[in-house]
Amino acid sequence: MTIKSYPDLPDWTFQIAEVSAGVYEVIATGRAGHRVSDKGIDVEDLTNACRERASEIGSLR
Repeated sequence: MTIKSYPDLPDWTFQIAEVSAGVYEVIATGRAGHRVSDKGIDVEDLTNACRERASEIGSLR
């Protein structure tokens, strides 16, 4: 498992794991308790999708 954070989303932590051969899951958890996740084969696309949803949640404040 890899844990990442991004400067544009300082309140979020992203966990990236290969859950099956060639299948990845990205789980993003916000400090306020929000959580978004996605599963698929392209890690970069999954991460970008979760970052976008996390950003949308952050803009709702």
